[in-house]
Amino acid sequence: MKRILPLVISIFLVGQAMSQGEEGMKKHYLKMYNNALSYNDPAAAINALHGFLALDSSLLYKDTLSMLYFTVKNYYSALLLSEEVYQGMPKNAEAGARAAECYDQLGDPKTSVKLYEEIVPKTKNPYHIYKLAVGQYQLKRTMECELSARTAMADTNSRKIGVGFTNGDGSVQAVPVFAASANLLGVLQMDAKNYAAAKNYFSEAVKSFPEFAGAKENIAACDAKLKGGTKPPVKGKGQ
Repeated sequence: MKRILPLVISIFLVGQAMSQGEEGMKKHYLKMYNNALSYNDPAAAINALHGFLALDSSLLYKDTLSMLYFTVKNYYSALLLSEEVYQGMPKNAEAGARAAECYDQLGDPKTSVKLYEEIVPKTKNPYHIYKLAVGQYQLKRTMECELSARTAMADTNSRKIGVGFTNGDGSVQAVPVFAASANLLGVLQMDAKNYAAAKNYFSEAVKSFPEFAGAKENIAACDAKLKGGTKPPVKGKGQ
């Protein structure tokens, strides 16, 4: 018994030292992470979080890592983490929405729309509703797309929340969700060859956001169609 007791104490002390060492390392990685953010170095911040997660598999920090991957447009890694977080924390609707946007960016609008349909009732965020509308448009679910776009516009916050919109020349412009949704409704009308109605929506988009280059191009396209010319609409896509 006398021989066993010192051994037990020794094991306990070693375990305690290892635990204290891990806590120190976690603080070290978090300091690295904060320093990386201070110097606007997302790659270093990502590496620091991986070091932290090697010691502590916290879903909260995995969520943060997912955001970082999304910021640097590493959508596949962001997707894997977002889905893990959303499955482990179903109330974290933002993680689910990020996964939906990743699927869209990776060329899977069907899965993206399915996730957005689950997320939108939870967040009621006009940005998410607009993104749902864009996905529905891609899937040719026209009536649902129109309803979603109108729902996004009806939310007063849609004039305050921005979305990345790709113009006809490939440039990306930050556009209020309200204007982007009005533009999408115009595209629906243009697809149906209702050019006068389409122009009204595009004009509403420009009235809401005068710098909206894509909507201005669409007005020109409508004018060309109404005069017998041809020019495709700028559909845009939330980035």
